[in-house]
Amino acid sequence: ADGEWWGRSNRRDRGGFEERGPRPPKVYFQRGPGEGLSEDQIQEIDALVAERSEAKAAVDYDRADEIFDRLANQYNVNVNDKKGEWALITEEYLLNSEETAFVPEPDVRAAIVTKLGERILARKTRNFDLADNIREDLRRDYMVEIDDQNREWVVVAPEGARWSDDDEEVDDESLLNIVSEEEWNAHDDEDEEIDDEDSFEVDDDSNTIEATDDADVSTSSTPSSLDESELSKLTVPQLKEKLREAGLPVSGRKSELIERLLD
Repeated sequence: ADGEWWGRSNRRDRGGFEERGPRPPKVYFQRGPGEGLSEDQIQEIDALVAERSEAKAAVDYDRADEIFDRLANQYNVNVNDKKGEWALITEEYLLNSEETAFVPEPDVRAAIVTKLGERILARKTRNFDLADNIREDLRRDYMVEIDDQNREWVVVAPEGARWSDDDEEVDDESLLNIVSEEEWNAHDDEDEEIDDEDSFEVDDDSNTIEATDDADVSTSSTPSSLDESELSKLTVPQLKEKLREAGLPVSGRKSELIERLLD
């Protein structure tokens, strides 16, 4: 009968099977803050997820699939039936703030969650080779490690690395993380401030960070072609990349990195 399922019972004296009642709908919970969603949208998503659960309980899988596709296409939402959760694709894997070596800056974090979303979609379509490649890209480009069991990610220090001291000059880059610990922790330091919050954006196609300022600052520019105001708009990792290209030391505070490039 519709909405019912048959299961093999313990064999009784009379033998055979017994009919069981319909399964109750599963209750789902939201994972992540739902950044960018309004309260009305969250309520509508909750209602659709509940309707899908009722359809699955009634063995109406066609309707359940229709709702699943609507959630994905209209709201960029994925439903995890095993965990009983729904989440935005970009929030299905959350940053473990207690275990991460540091919290990336907003533009870098946006690039990371975009790549994580691409990996989720690759796994759902069973394109495991692509998923593995994205995982390696995240490890290589952002030092990100992924915990699939808990659906979390963290930034780790590269193997054999350590934090550098503020005034330490080290030629062997294998001994250094991409920035010193103080540089990542002292976001309120005046040398770390970036006035234009919209200076950088993530390109949807390449997932690379591009400059959008009128000065068109990019990490491909040579140090000599940039003045102090343009250099100050770069992040610390981008400044260190320029220093490496010029064969110069990469340790020190942001103001010292800029001065070194200008010299």
